[in-house]
Amino acid sequence: MQKSSLIFMILLVFVMIACPIHAGVVDGLVPCVVSLMQEVDEGKEVFIGSGFLVRTDDKTFLITASHVSEKLGVKWLIVMPGADGKAITAHAINLNWKESPGADVAVTLLDIKDSERKKSILNRSLPLHHLSARPLPPSRDIPLTVMGYPLRFGSSGYVSPLSVETKAASGFITLPRFDNGQLANFILLQDPSIGGLSGGPVFDTGMSYFEGGRKIAAREGVSVVGIIHGVISDKTGGKFAVVIPSTEILGVIEDIQKY
Repeated sequence: MQKSSLIFMILLVFVMIACPIHAGVVDGLVPCVVSLMQEVDEGKEVFIGSGFLVRTDDKTFLITASHVSEKLGVKWLIVMPGADGKAITAHAINLNWKESPGADVAVTLLDIKDSERKKSILNRSLPLHHLSARPLPPSRDIPLTVMGYPLRFGSSGYVSPLSVETKAASGFITLPRFDNGQLANFILLQDPSIGGLSGGPVFDTGMSYFEGGRKIAAREGVSVVGIIHGVISDKTGGKFAVVIPSTEILGVIEDIQKY
């Protein structure tokens, strides 16, 4: 990726004091989850989808689904909650997206020149090591938390991502992608997705899971098991959220870091 082609301008409503990530706490994950909107005209936006911020050392990456990034256009907005819940808007222009060759994943490196703004974005980003590199799907016994901005909830005023607790409904399963029909590996969740969650992260928050008074899962820290691709359904009305495994995200980030 050519860093010289990246332009990232952040216009903050107030001086951002970012909430740091606290691994293992759902509320602590809120700062890294963002709403992505297309900037049509000044003062007019079109909500597209969700995404989240990840950091490595002094670099910040924005991650979403490629079918979301393709709709954003040249001028678009990243909207995120401030410490008081009010919307913070970042204007993005001409960012280069790196896409997975087979999965619905898009990643861009945010090249932020201002040191204070760069520090603020880094503080609200999830460390890269929290992305799961396990070549196995998550256990169906453990709770998973989906976060994102459906139904334009991230558009203005006070913003907060919605969170839904669910569990895996499958292991790895091969399905046609909804955006281009290409076969890819996915994980199904027990609950359906909703419009606007595409690109939003799916967390294993590390919370212990109890059944019949017996602890059957004990883990430490947060891990991202994937991002939302869409929803699958049939004529009976049954629906499952479809998730892209996090290993696909890591592959794209590794490709970016080579350059």
